Amino acid sequence: MPPITRNQLKKCSHKTEPYSKENRPSDKRNALSDLVIDNVVKETVVSIDKEEVIKSSNENVFIKDKILPTENISEIPKLKNEFPKPIIASLTEKKLITNDVSTNTSYQTANNESVNSKYSASSEELYTTVSSRSSIPFEINQSELYQSAVQEVTCNEDEIFETDQAHWNNFMYVGCYAREIFKYLRQREDQFNVTDYINNQNELTPRHRAIVVNWLVHLQEMYGLNHEVLYMAVKIIDLYLSKNEISKDKFQLLASGAILIASKIDEREPGFPYDLVKQCKFIYTEDELFVTERELAKALNYDINVPLSYVFLRRFARCMMCQMFLLTLARYILECSLLDYTFVTLKDSLKAAAALYLAFKMCFKTINAKDLKKFTGYDVKEIESTVIALNNMLHTQCPDLSAVKQKYLHETFYQVASKSLLSNSKLTFD
Repeated sequence: MPPITRNQLKKCSHKTEPYSKENRPSDKRNALSDLVIDNVVKETVVSIDKEEVIKSSNENVFIKDKILPTENISEIPKLKNEFPKPIIASLTEKKLITNDVSTNTSYQTANNESVNSKYSASSEELYTTVSSRSSIPFEINQSELYQSAVQEVTCNEDEIFETDQAHWNNFMYVGCYAREIFKYLRQREDQFNVTDYINNQNELTPRHRAIVVNWLVHLQEMYGLNHEVLYMAVKIIDLYLSKNEISKDKFQLLASGAILIASKIDEREPGFPYDLVKQCKFIYTEDELFVTERELAKALNYDINVPLSYVFLRRFARCMMCQMFLLTLARYILECSLLDYTFVTLKDSLKAAAALYLAFKMCFKTINAKDLKKFTGYDVKEIESTVIALNNMLHTQCPDLSAVKQKYLHETFYQVASKSLLSNSKLTFD
């Protein structure tokens, strides 16, 4: 069944919720912990007096998608022919209700998990920084499900990273098999190699690609999408163009379909397709966007959850205990490389390791070659040419394609785009 278009929605009474910064998915995700706590079962005792009056509290009324707290209603009179006669509970039944709520395993698990979730409310806390080497004091979950899944540290201590050992049995960090996850992602990289496709495109040039990627950066900022959505959309575009030829006037439609697929994979509530059509100045229709989306998925054999350089960079920085400023600088370097066609054929893990190494050098910090090999899997010689290419890229950025630079000049990103650049003569390799 094809997706519902905006024209079909106009015929019904359903109204779509406008997508704004107040409604961005990241804010909803951060508020999830508060929502869980509010919805946890509260200990309330239903008491019925001789006049058979029900007492309740903490009631909410939904009016036009807003939750308005109501006044505490102390008495609700019984209406004729509307409500059945309430069952009068005895004192023993009241005690059983309160005991069941306090001893319920699911209730305890929900409370414990909601407390733990606050430590992972933002993407900045997905790694450990230098200033927080001590492990986070997570509360111990006593539920049977948790105890059955707890794993003992059975590997040799030399094989375990410090950050993984600190979160060995945490269900959010999954330190017990984090290394296996990234080994699997490194193996999958070979399945998503991008070829030098620009010579096979009759109408496209590296300049056209840079313009479209710059536009995608604007969309990512405008709609508050995760950074993974941007990286995945660019990767999907490159993979599609490696196998198919496209005209210049359909390139923006292809990019819209790519970011729509990426948002469906990574976002909790992806943007509405109408917004993408609007950003394209209505030169395409929603139906054309849906057709392009299906063509993209079919061309990639529906295997579109690709390993991303952004994910590798976060993992490397977390293992190497990087500070937030240094990691943000590495993210800026890596995001600038999205616009440069020179780096499309390189592996994502290689680009992530090179961007992190260059960030270390720009901050005048030393990096241990053994640690680099241990945590990233690359030697200094393997990333040397890529580091030099990234440094040259920062010196030769196009001034009219400055979406990434303007983004990282903001205080939210520590204004890392204003960091002074290094010349190749001062760029040393340990």
